Amino acid sequence: MADIVIRNVPEHVRAALEARARQSGRCLSDEAKALLDDVIEAGRARQAGELNAFDALREAFEGAFMTDEEHADFMQAIEEMRREGGRPVPDFE
Repeated sequence: MADIVIRNVPEHVRAALEARARQSGRCLSDEAKALLDDVIEAGRARQAGELNAFDALREAFEGAFMTDEEHADFMQAIEEMRREGGRPVPDFE
């Protein structure tokens, strides 16, 4: 494997990466590798037109600034809807 050195990382980016690493139980380096891998795979899927629902949602909300906690809550709500069979059908009468 090769090494990569990334210089001049803004403090807020380093802090966010460190928080994600702590939350996932990984070291900073492993978290950065996982994120890079996710981005590369999402790019491949996007080019192939094979976005899954999760990636499509992430792409749709790409410009939104959600905290990790907000994102986790959002994904939990989606998962609960899936388990419950989706949203209820509205009664139009």
